[in-house]
Amino acid sequence: MRQRQRRDSAREWIRTGATITVNSYAKRYGVDRYTAYEDLTALGLALPDSAQQWTQRPAATQRRTAERDVGQVDDGWIMLDGRLFFVAGYTSNGAPYGMFADEMPPHDDAL
Repeated sequence: MRQRQRRDSAREWIRTGATITVNSYAKRYGVDRYTAYEDLTALGLALPDSAQQWTQRPAATQRRTAERDVGQVDDGWIMLDGRLFFVAGYTSNGAPYGMFADEMPPHDDAL
């Protein structure tokens, strides 16, 4: 529901005489409490002092991005999930296929 529609609906809800709080507004309209506080004050509804905690949205925090452990090591070899992986080819979707180094059979140079 867009802001204008939400506020029009809220005006009707207020006219019914229902007890409206920041939490009940947020739940009814599926918005966060900061948006609920903003809408209710814009509609002129007197809110208790306890609602003041919703006046200012906290600063956004930067999310940590997951480090990708896929890097080129040598021709045909990449590091995948912290393990050395030999790339034999790629699927039509671009995913590598092959074998992990620790899964390869022992290699005998004396033959």
